[in-house]
Amino acid sequence: MRLRFTALISVFSLAAAAQEKVTFQDHVLPVVEANCAKCHNSDKKKGDLDLTSYSAALAGGASGKIVVAGDAEASKVWKVINHLEDPSMPPNRGKMNDKELAVFRKWIAGGLLETLSSKAIAGKPTMDLAIGAGAIGKPEGPPPMPGDLLMQPVVSVKRSTAVTGLAASPWAPLVAVAGQKEVVLYNSDSLELLGVLPFQDEQETYQPDDVKFSRNGKLLVIGGGHAAKAGRIIVFDITTGERIISVGAGQEFDSALGADISPDQSRIAFGGPSKVLKIFSTKDGSVLHKMKKHTDWVTAVAFSPNGEWLASADRNGGIVIWDADNGLEIHTLAGHKSSVTALSWRPDSKVLASVSEDGSAKVWEMQDGKQVKTWNPHPSGALSISYTHDGRIVTCGRDNQVTAWTADGAKLKSFEFTNELPVRVTFSHDGARVIAADWSGKVTVWNTSDGKRVSELAANPPTIAEQIAIAQQRVNGLQSRGEKPSAAKVAADAAVAEAAKELEKLSNAVQQARAVLTPKEAEAARLKAEVAKQSTPDLVAKHQVARATRYEARLALTNAVGAFEAKNGAFAKMKGNLPAIAEIAPAQELVLLKARLARLNAAQVYATVYHARASVTAKKREQEKLVASGSKADKSAAEKLAKQIAKEEKELQKLTADFEKAKATEASVRPTMQQSRL
Repeated sequence: MRLRFTALISVFSLAAAAQEKVTFQDHVLPVVEANCAKCHNSDKKKGDLDLTSYSAALAGGASGKIVVAGDAEASKVWKVINHLEDPSMPPNRGKMNDKELAVFRKWIAGGLLETLSSKAIAGKPTMDLAIGAGAIGKPEGPPPMPGDLLMQPVVSVKRSTAVTGLAASPWAPLVAVAGQKEVVLYNSDSLELLGVLPFQDEQETYQPDDVKFSRNGKLLVIGGGHAAKAGRIIVFDITTGERIISVGAGQEFDSALGADISPDQSRIAFGGPSKVLKIFSTKDGSVLHKMKKHTDWVTAVAFSPNGEWLASADRNGGIVIWDADNGLEIHTLAGHKSSVTALSWRPDSKVLASVSEDGSAKVWEMQDGKQVKTWNPHPSGALSISYTHDGRIVTCGRDNQVTAWTADGAKLKSFEFTNELPVRVTFSHDGARVIAADWSGKVTVWNTSDGKRVSELAANPPTIAEQIAIAQQRVNGLQSRGEKPSAAKVAADAAVAEAAKELEKLSNAVQQARAVLTPKEAEAARLKAEVAKQSTPDLVAKHQVARATRYEARLALTNAVGAFEAKNGAFAKMKGNLPAIAEIAPAQELVLLKARLARLNAAQVYATVYHARASVTAKKREQEKLVASGSKADKSAAEKLAKQIAKEEKELQKLTADFEKAKATEASVRPTMQQSRL
């Protein structure tokens, strides 16, 4: 009896909870039909407003949106039905009764539910410029890092092209670089190549345009395709290299210029030249929402870290904030005068940063969709922007500058950049490094603390065979050199010595110029005093000559000091670079090189395993199609294919065993060092 009573209480509690929800269909629509439908229906849209359907009510009318989720006071409909704003509703009579008004208030406060089973629209967040601890925390456990991945590049090229896709894992020392028909993964601490992800599906191989890590850092989203032909977004598991899902096949006929995955990994955002922003389901690849607000190519998309919002930007300078769940427009951010090139959310999701070809960077708060900060980091065109966990910002632009900023847009540091046009930039997971990719395909890494360049990464690394040849050549050179210093070290020491001699000469020149100037200063001062006592033509002429001579001596000293300071600066920089040229002992370097060779040999074996596995998978897929057709000819072909599969699977087992042996060999010679200079 007690159990039945408890069950009844549960049923009544659920019913009461459902009853507390105010929905459009069950509660708002009856009030609309009684008071508003005569003027605001699908056939007669006074003020271009239809209140008789849920989607039309949320879309608003000629004056814009009329409801703001969670905020009745900010909703136009609440103001007009309370006669607080013209035109009052209903017109030419008193306000609705209190019960009817309460329906609207509760509906807005409850998140604008359509039905009892609907999900509430997220209300506006509160504005807080401080980042809370929750915003900078990371998931429990070790962050995801690549395991055994393909190391062989998809294509071997002599010259790379512009890198338009660059992303750093939010929690791990891992950076993804979009190369040609592939995305390359590097350890952002050691700068070691960790793997290659071919950007391909069952149909063909594509060119990547955009890359993003999932919020937990386990997945990598790659967007791209073939211009005016095909668009694809493919999601990979970075720990295994497995392709998880691909969207766009048969639906998208131009490249995905902007791609992202929601923090809960249930939705994928796709933007490109079609001007239509689409949200795909990761469950089945279906299109959940199509948003047609943009007036030009969609150039960037980004889900907020909390998953409530989706930001998109276009080539016409427009930025739109959408409800990530239902695709409804929340804010339109107007301010950029040219193409928006990049978006970046602050980790607490309360602020969005954008940059544009108009040269400006803008910061927007999400409470009211207002601009709270703007500055011009790159007047000739800003191309990329990225937040780090503590709120710092890094940008790059057409002035060939890569610069770090405070959260308020105050300049922190510029990083020395000598390559071609930086197009993408990001911080490493811990903010300790800045990584920038350029128009020529080079990827440069700097230390954030001192702004010094660390190294370069290859967007299209050499083949494994080429890497082995380079390492082996270095081994041969070390073995023949013995304990002698390297040519680079000898050259660096000689350059510093020569520079020191030149600096000493310039210092002597400064002293000589100062010695020449001193008597000329005294002579000009003496003649000036005499002219003041007795201004004769002869004294005036002598004074003028003395002043001219003094001017030439001052100019000579200025030039001498300038030359000395320039050389002194170059000398200090040269000496500062000496630690980078400092050598590892030849014996120690040989240990590192042998370990690298063992790793490359294992990678070479794994490449054969990878392709053999892909071949078996493709044949099994073809076999399934033949069996499914049911024809006698296809059945015979399937049986023949089965024999080929069995043979390849046997070979695959042997290759897998060879790979395990190669891994064991690598582990046995692996040095006990966390980082390698090689």
